[in-house]
Amino acid sequence: MSEDKELERILEEKRKRLLNRLAKGSEKSEKATSQRAVDDVDRTVLSLLDEKGREILSLAEQDFPEETRRAKLLLYALVKKGYVNGPVDAGDLYRFLRYLGIPVRYESRIVVADRKERKPLSEILSERMSELE
Repeated sequence: MSEDKELERILEEKRKRLLNRLAKGSEKSEKATSQRAVDDVDRTVLSLLDEKGREILSLAEQDFPEETRRAKLLLYALVKKGYVNGPVDAGDLYRFLRYLGIPVRYESRIVVADRKERKPLSEILSERMSELE
């Protein structure tokens, strides 16, 4: 009788170990599948963007990681359904993110070619204002 209890205890331990191993294996496969999906989304979205667009996306990810992840998923879905074709430039991406409520801050400058030299517009305006005074 004691041998039966001992055998049941051993079988129960083996069952628990097997269930744990199966659970861990399914978690790993789910994580691998979801990681592949995330990689596919990132690869598709990044392939659409130009250099400045990637820079804006990077700035958005730094400030709003969760919202940007959702925006990338939405853009990916629009591409897969055929609503977005071809490259997406920085301006389009910026407007898309603003439309979704992600206030990306992108510092930009207007550079003017004046007499064979390039100067920021702010510098030219300050020079002309000082001439008026």
